Amino acid sequence: MTEDNNYNGINTDTFERVSTDTKSNKAGVYFLLLMLLEIPLAFLVRYIQSMVSAGNQTLVSLLITQGYLLFSAFVFIFVTHTSFTKDLRIRKYKISTFFLSLLVLLCASPMATVLNLLSQFFVKNETSAAIFEVTRNVPFWLAIVIIGCLPGFCEELIYRGIMRTGYRKKSILVGIIVSSLSFGLMHLNFNQMLYAVYLGAVFAFVAEATDSLLSTMLLHMIFNSVSTVYMYALPKLFEMFDNIGALSNGQSFEELLNRTPTNRELLQSLIVFAPMSIVGIVLTVLLIMAIAHINQKELTWEIITEKNDDAGIFDANNVCLAIGWLICFVICIINMGG
Repeated sequence: MTEDNNYNGINTDTFERVSTDTKSNKAGVYFLLLMLLEIPLAFLVRYIQSMVSAGNQTLVSLLITQGYLLFSAFVFIFVTHTSFTKDLRIRKYKISTFFLSLLVLLCASPMATVLNLLSQFFVKNETSAAIFEVTRNVPFWLAIVIIGCLPGFCEELIYRGIMRTGYRKKSILVGIIVSSLSFGLMHLNFNQMLYAVYLGAVFAFVAEATDSLLSTMLLHMIFNSVSTVYMYALPKLFEMFDNIGALSNGQSFEELLNRTPTNRELLQSLIVFAPMSIVGIVLTVLLIMAIAHINQKELTWEIITEKNDDAGIFDANNVCLAIGWLICFVICIINMGG
């Protein structure tokens, strides 16, 4: 990160368009292949999980999945000769906007919580239990790397990198929408999908405002790392305060974590977080606009909707993308049934 607006002799003060080279037209095809290969990968994960202890099964799944994402991304980058700086925008950005982006993450979090709560009226939240399972079996620093940093790097490289910049040549808004929906659907469950689409859009706007994928990689890593720290700290707090233990009716922390909240409990939580989420959304928009202003970028409606490519909606790339989305949606339904 730097305060200098020049990168390798290129002035970034004006809003730069991502290259419209034809290699970017492969993003939809890439996503379809990514999802198709998820199916045999799932069988491989289950086979390897059967060979390890129950406590390490989530860890195995996470490592294999993230390794697969990282490998596929580098294959795409190599085959299409994609530039890390010019195409994917992995580049320096102003340090002042880093701190503002942290505020964006803070202000955007209440709405993510609301969407998480809304999804739990229909599906169970199993993410916290999965993270807790990993934290019980690995050292703190390793959990930060595996849960916080690795997914943050891999997923941003693919969704705010390959997918957003690939479709950004149609328009900035199309790039944001496609990358956000792809990111949400990729989680393959309706609980995470809702808030992942929302956070994906927030990250995409931050990437546009900073003109740097590095900014969202750091935000994503911080978001995941905070969740990891929370899962290390909460059991200790649970044991520390007797009053929390008394409210548990003799249940262990793990049992409480796996308990499905009632609709009444979810509604009570929504009443608390809903007003915060509205204020948070307003502040998030204002902060993103401030970041864009600092970086001398324009994010007006006219600019983000300006078309740069007249390719039809039914071109091969878009058809592949739609099929990939459909596969994700079907898997979400299957996972919903247990």
